Amino acid sequence: MKKILLILPFILVTILFANSALGAQALIEATFSTNPITVSPGSDGYLQLALKNAGTAGAYSIQVNGISYDPYITVDSSGIRNLGSLGSGDSTTYFFKFSVSSSAPTGLYTIMFSIDYYNSADYSWSEINPTAVVSVQAPSSLGISSVEPSTLSAGETTTLNFNLENSGVDAISNIVLTWQMPDNEILPLGLSNRQIIPSLNGGASVTVPVNVAVSSSASPGVYPLTISLSYFDKSGTKQNVTTSVGIKIGGTTNFDVAVQDSSSGTTSLSIANIGVNPATSVSVSIPGQQNFAVSGASSIYLGTLNSGDFGVASFSISSRISSVNRSTNVNMPGNANPNNLSVNQSGTSAGKGLIVEISYSDTSGARQSIQKEVSLNLATATSSSSRTVTRSTGLLSGTVLYALISVIAIVIVFLVWFFKLRKRKK
Repeated sequence: MKKILLILPFILVTILFANSALGAQALIEATFSTNPITVSPGSDGYLQLALKNAGTAGAYSIQVNGISYDPYITVDSSGIRNLGSLGSGDSTTYFFKFSVSSSAPTGLYTIMFSIDYYNSADYSWSEINPTAVVSVQAPSSLGISSVEPSTLSAGETTTLNFNLENSGVDAISNIVLTWQMPDNEILPLGLSNRQIIPSLNGGASVTVPVNVAVSSSASPGVYPLTISLSYFDKSGTKQNVTTSVGIKIGGTTNFDVAVQDSSSGTTSLSIANIGVNPATSVSVSIPGQQNFAVSGASSIYLGTLNSGDFGVASFSISSRISSVNRSTNVNMPGNANPNNLSVNQSGTSAGKGLIVEISYSDTSGARQSIQKEVSLNLATATSSSSRTVTRSTGLLSGTVLYALISVIAIVIVFLVWFFKLRKRKK
């Protein structure tokens, strides 16, 4: 009995040491990250392996015994090496270079490691097989190819077209377009500045029309329009793109032309700037045209016309259109030449659709030209005359001959009567 009592403490101590040895274990945990996060086909990347000993015992002789990977992926063979030791709670990081084949399609690829380490607690070897995931994404370069129109006028309501293009080979989805201009000089009408496009195939393009209004108080100039794009690529990764384009506000204007006065051969035209932008170096001219002609100066300089201003330009304008009525009375005995030709010629000129050309410099200094058509009636006669032309050919017409004979007979009768009367008186 006494022997049993003496041996029992040794048995209990042995059991406690055995339990302590069994409870103390090295536990290696592995995590991965790739740089870049998404790798393009034909490019290289780096795989970061982070090891941590989460156990209560030391891990020794940590080594990579093998690396297996999916097709289109190649890992540098120099990455297979001895990684050293880690005490309880310690951690370390290692890097491995890998390459992606240029023919690799978009998708997720795996790289699996076989890592062994020696457990100092129970003097045994352990093995873990962590797997890294590499995202391969063919370039899906979504961008703004153009914004049209590039020039807007203050106070104008128009449609602004955003032209998007996916220059990659894979489809993208859930595209969100947002845009903003400083001081809100351009604002959308009836909707927000956020547009959604469900998807866009590789190599395809799409136009996003947005109705916008330009502030009437916007000063002429070029403004930056900031455009932000977000979308999900084929691997499900969210991508963000931000770009800026220039939008010009101002530039051209509009004019109204009216006939102010047309008399005494002079036509006065009123030229009014009915746009919202000023116009400098304004000149008015009458280009060559079919219905009207200008005598004297065909171009007049008006100078600067601000919005709402007008100027008067006067020209000597005549019509090329005439209406001539002719009446001719010709008496000819038989086939003889006419001995009397009477011509009465009268006419008036009237025309419509006078083309007026206005040239000016816009707010950017560019020279612009605009043509307007104005209704113009000219009552000035281009030709008004009445004339009688008599031509004698040596032969008298029958009517004139009979009249002449009658006159001669009357004269003879009168002379006979006169001489008889005078003889009787004697």
